[in-house]
Amino acid sequence: MQELFDDINAIRKGIEALYKRVQEQGQPVSQAQVAQLLQEASKAPTFTIDYKGVAARIQPHLTTPEQVENTLTTGTKQLEQVVSRIPKEVPVVGQVWGFTDWRLLLGVVVLVLGLTVATVYAWQAKSERDKHDQQVTNIAIAYRDSLRQERSQHDWLITGYLRLNKANPALTRKTFHRPTK
Repeated sequence: MQELFDDINAIRKGIEALYKRVQEQGQPVSQAQVAQLLQEASKAPTFTIDYKGVAARIQPHLTTPEQVENTLTTGTKQLEQVVSRIPKEVPVVGQVWGFTDWRLLLGVVVLVLGLTVATVYAWQAKSERDKHDQQVTNIAIAYRDSLRQERSQHDWLITGYLRLNKANPALTRKTFHRPTK
């Protein structure tokens, strides 16, 4: 029985919600109104463009071939006038850095020779340093090798003595010990 009352209350609340929506939004649209709106929407609006009118408005702003030709002719004449004012030769006044004077030539030659001599001297000094460094390295290597050889001989004598002493102590005493007086 309680379920029946719950169903009735749910239906009542649904009806109240629909009534409230109709009150807020107005009456629902009929199918005839929808059909009329669709018919009006299917009629596409038409419009025409007056191309001659558009062209007449744009034409004053466009450049004509005659105007381009006049501009090029005028520009060419102006360029020829500017080029004709440029002198073909320019006289040299005073001393110019280069080989126009024997003193400048001598200065440049001295500068180049000085730089060459300085470079050769620097290379020689570097070569001497490298030779000295190589000699020091060779001496260090030779010293290290001699120490290694001396150590290996010393180790060989000690290990040989110990092995001989272990194998034959009497022979070791007789061979390596000094006779007492």
